[in-house]
Amino acid sequence: MAEVDDAMNTVSARAVSEFLNALSRGIELDRSAISDQFRNNPDLVSSFSDLSATLTRWKQKDRERSALLESASELIRVRDTKKLLQKLVDRARTLIGCDIAYLSQYYPETNDLRVQASRGAISTKLKTLRVPPGIGLAGQVVHDRAAHWTSNYDLTSLPHERRVDSAVSAERMESLLGVPMVVDGEVLGALFAANRYPHDFTSDEITLLSALADHASVVLKTARLMGELADAARASAEAEESAAARASTLRRLVEVEEQLTQLVLQGHGVSAVLDVTSEMLDAALVVIESGRLDSPNFPNDEAFFDGLKVKKADINSALKHSRETGRSAQVAGAEQLFAASVVTHRRQHSGLFVRFNGDPADGDANIVAQAAQSLALIRMNEQARADADNRVRGELAVDIIAGTRPLSELEARSRTETFSLAGPWHLMTIQANTEADDRIVARLTRIEPRILITQRSPGITVLIPSSVRKERPTLASLFKESAALDSSLVIVSETEYPRAQLNNAENEMWSCIRILNSLGIYMGLYPTEDFAPYTAMFGSAPEQVERFMDNMLGPLHRWDRGHSADLTSTLREYFESGMNIRRTASRMSVHVNTVKQRLERADLVLGEEWRAPEMSFRLQVALRLDKLRSSL
Repeated sequence: MAEVDDAMNTVSARAVSEFLNALSRGIELDRSAISDQFRNNPDLVSSFSDLSATLTRWKQKDRERSALLESASELIRVRDTKKLLQKLVDRARTLIGCDIAYLSQYYPETNDLRVQASRGAISTKLKTLRVPPGIGLAGQVVHDRAAHWTSNYDLTSLPHERRVDSAVSAERMESLLGVPMVVDGEVLGALFAANRYPHDFTSDEITLLSALADHASVVLKTARLMGELADAARASAEAEESAAARASTLRRLVEVEEQLTQLVLQGHGVSAVLDVTSEMLDAALVVIESGRLDSPNFPNDEAFFDGLKVKKADINSALKHSRETGRSAQVAGAEQLFAASVVTHRRQHSGLFVRFNGDPADGDANIVAQAAQSLALIRMNEQARADADNRVRGELAVDIIAGTRPLSELEARSRTETFSLAGPWHLMTIQANTEADDRIVARLTRIEPRILITQRSPGITVLIPSSVRKERPTLASLFKESAALDSSLVIVSETEYPRAQLNNAENEMWSCIRILNSLGIYMGLYPTEDFAPYTAMFGSAPEQVERFMDNMLGPLHRWDRGHSADLTSTLREYFESGMNIRRTASRMSVHVNTVKQRLERADLVLGEEWRAPEMSFRLQVALRLDKLRSSL
């Protein structure tokens, strides 16, 4: 056997070789075993012990490097943040050999630390732990951005907090090491290793935990960046989608505007716009004029609103908003009902109503507004044409009544065959609110386009050709039934007037209206022939009617009021009975003596001269006017 001579002792080469083989295989040598083998050579024992410790430390370092490399590799492969953080915590506990390892994330908005992953905990308090700013070892780590440790947590002079101390106590922590997770000067959290016994942490443990904390920092930073990228991508996608939707909506609006504009330019009417818009929007549409909008029964009397619980005030509010903004407005209480004001210079209250069959799409409200604008243009065009048409009607009517121009010249001036300039004529005079004159003219000409109409200072004069009246004998009734003449005082002539008599006939009819006004009558439709005697008597001074009646009948009225008598009606019946007392008594259903007594009393009130022919005539006229006033 070969031996090694140490001048003092001889060592077996086989024994040395066996120890070296054991070390090369990674077997950790116990110092006592080395001493037993080489007890006579203490230097060799120390050398082998140091070599074994060095090799063990190298193996540990190699394991740590492998763990860090594996951790770095996982940073590349794994995208689950929670899973990565948990792996880092697990690895920290394994490599350092501690009882508990946990990771807390820092939230700058609340300035606290919240546990995100842990391993080795025996209570639930640690998993839900939130460390307020500046509290305990964790607060010191975040504040200083440096590693801190203690071998006995209870003895530290750092600020304590009840909930934190409760969690530490529940885990029975004694020694605790914390290292910061910092990226680009920003604290993202802290990584902790703790034991349930006193322990002085080595520099190697601090370095290893710091390296793992750096990896955790990368994980959180990457997760944040990925989140920001995802948010940015999502926002970009949403913006792109929104832009595409807006572009699509804009294209649709442009197409709709072009289509509606073409309808207007091609001279189509309101119904064409409503039909096209209805098809575009999959909705029902209706235009309601100002008269119906102002009706006290609106909207209950409109079938269009059946099934909708809408209030008139909400509809008016939507129309007002539309007039002020030029846009359509949803009617409160009805998500599928939109209103838009059809604004023209004469129909401020007309409204377009759209009732969608489903939920309105983006841009549909704009289409409703465009449709309302197109309808307004059509209405304005129609009104402009009607105004021009009515100007011609009015000029022709004035010239025909005045009789100053030959009929051939008037026919040459007529630009259309709609008007009939051939007489004779029937006349109609209308006294109405001046604001309603345009509405009346529009409705009458719509019923019968061949009539001529001119606006006079008292109101409107209508010339109806006799040929038209013969074709349509119920024309006056149609005018009345159309509601065009509601709230108006209308005088109609049954007489046919040649052109030479039109001027006088018109003056007589306006005199008739003034006489009725003097009697307090401002509404109704009456034949002028019924008032011929009165116009003959008071035509030049209708204001005299009231004075005449008061002079003739005033004493009778005062007597009747003061004595609860009935002299006025008795005298009226007396004259209408041909001044026959018995017939008067029969008509009044009273005794003959009663009539005689009343006539004698009239002698006292009026004087016996009331029976004279002239006075009797005047009294009869006054009594007829009085009856007319009370009956109309």
